[in-house]
Amino acid sequence: MMGDKMNLVTEQTKLTHDPQTLFNHYLGANVVYAFHQIGLFDIVSNRKVSITEIARKTGSEIGRLQALLQAGEILGYVNRYQDDFIQLSLLGEEMRKQIGYFIWSVGAYGDMLRRLGDLHTGEQGTSGLRDEGKVALGSDLMNSDLLENLLREILDSIPFQSICDFGCGNGRKLINMLKRYPERRGIGIDISTDAIVLAQQNIKQHGLSERARLLHANILDINASHKDIELLSEVEVVTSFMMLHDLFNIPEIRETLFDRLRNVFPKVKYFLISDTLQTPISYMKEKLPIFNVGFELVHAFMDVNIPTKEEYDLAFQKAGLTIEQCIPFGPTSTYLYVLKT
Repeated sequence: MMGDKMNLVTEQTKLTHDPQTLFNHYLGANVVYAFHQIGLFDIVSNRKVSITEIARKTGSEIGRLQALLQAGEILGYVNRYQDDFIQLSLLGEEMRKQIGYFIWSVGAYGDMLRRLGDLHTGEQGTSGLRDEGKVALGSDLMNSDLLENLLREILDSIPFQSICDFGCGNGRKLINMLKRYPERRGIGIDISTDAIVLAQQNIKQHGLSERARLLHANILDINASHKDIELLSEVEVVTSFMMLHDLFNIPEIRETLFDRLRNVFPKVKYFLISDTLQTPISYMKEKLPIFNVGFELVHAFMDVNIPTKEEYDLAFQKAGLTIEQCIPFGPTSTYLYVLKT
């Protein structure tokens, strides 16, 4: 009986991950990311467009564009009509909606994933093998609507005048919060130069330069002598999305992290923390959810251990924070914590 079960699992695995399927899925991920890179999703979403117009708008060489579109047609992402017009298929529309995952995997971590065989000894570091700007953009676009709705519900019930998003990435969440609350001021902090440059562009584009301040800094390096400490000392709500796991992997500050943050933000009333946590292997083998396998793999190669939910819960309690809400959303094992100081 045990042998039969093992054979069944093996056969199911073969059906799901046979070489033909795996090869075409790898190709498909790169085609979807290329569609994003050239702006195709914006051009053909919900309408038919001629290949000639697509070539003109994207600056593509017509032969290469046709080859890319043909691959997309074969893979089921676009429909091509006899008059050489193109439109996204239903599957293509879904890929457009979920493009954040492809920006994150192919765009941000593609170089690292292609070099896993070179990196396995640990002798070579991963520095320079991930694109910080694309990490920020991809993470921001993953289930952004779900998170934005949750944030609106929570922030509508919290009185505050100043909010800070550390690990702000491209600034989109900070921008959306400031647009919803026109009387409030916001601060974005990020260690990545690429992310800060992108955030500055986005904030200027939305006309929020007067109410938003960006700091290119490591949150752990900010102390009482920092030139912007007076500004930070007025913050009442602190948000962080998809980055707390990185801080938890610094042993010397893990136990004192929130004490440090309280010193930087002495008036903080709430921490809103969103992160993807460790997923049980048994669940991943059974369900094979989007994102989690890749998320844990690349972080392992960067020597970052992904905490479990139990570890987060205990750490928050030890820090004297009250877990008012813990809301699952988006990818498996992803939560939004509402923590009251």
